Amino acid sequence: MMTGGRISLKYRFLYCTTPLLLFLALSLQTTVTATIVVLATNETFPDRLAAFGPSLSSSQGKLGYLMEPTDDPTGCQIVQPPCDDWVALVRRGGCSFVSKVRNMQNSGAIAVAIGDPDQTGWVTMYAPGDTSDIYIPSVFLAQREYQALKYLANFVDTPMMVLLLQIDNWLEWPLMHLVILIFVSPSIVMTFLYISFKLRQRQKLKQDLAPLHIVSRLAVRRFSREKMGENDAEECAICLEDYMDGEKLRVLPCRHTFHTFCVDAWLTTQKKFCPICKRDITTVPDSVHPEATRTIMALQL
Repeated sequence: MMTGGRISLKYRFLYCTTPLLLFLALSLQTTVTATIVVLATNETFPDRLAAFGPSLSSSQGKLGYLMEPTDDPTGCQIVQPPCDDWVALVRRGGCSFVSKVRNMQNSGAIAVAIGDPDQTGWVTMYAPGDTSDIYIPSVFLAQREYQALKYLANFVDTPMMVLLLQIDNWLEWPLMHLVILIFVSPSIVMTFLYISFKLRQRQKLKQDLAPLHIVSRLAVRRFSREKMGENDAEECAICLEDYMDGEKLRVLPCRHTFHTFCVDAWLTTQKKFCPICKRDITTVPDSVHPEATRTIMALQL
């Protein structure tokens, strides 16, 4: 909402925090990791599931023979399937991740493990465009895991049976995600609560103040000692200064008078109540002092 050409505090807060919240949401989305279990040795090799294609089951997974295509180790072209139920182990590079998965899928593989001979960390594999045609899962292997599995796949006499499983465990999250979760999330929540509190406080304060257009319509008279009544005040109850002849006094609906500049500031920045009797000046009084007649008329306009 625009107020006087300026964005309100509430919407400025949303504009400022939305990118941060979006980043937090993306960073804290479950970092889906997977693992390849070599059944013969019971060794496990952690990896990361691709952002495209189906997921893996955390209980059954994919069971097959891990084999590297001899015709094209990069998986950038369709090859003859070495056997049934095989898991393709291919090297990163030469073509996109999604091209490798499509080629291996068309080569009869039930899953694809893409390894990087140089990259020591995990990479989340993304794919532009429509990937609805991909129906086999794929994972990314970092350097150490890729080299170890490649050795086992190429230098073991018999095909190696492996099981691909999905792991959704916060203990497997990268350190950065844990730091964000532990430290950034509470900070954002506390900031949001603080801003919400300030907004409510500001709204409440605004409700406690008198609008300027109402204050400006209250009656005003010139002070004169000669015309003072028996019950008329001689000093302003706000600044405690004596009234001087000719000074402008604001007459509130409750009949109390004050310096115009004193009471106007009080009503518009402190409280909308009379400083003496605490009467709300924004409500029309039942009866008014004759000198305040102009106030009632103005409020009724």
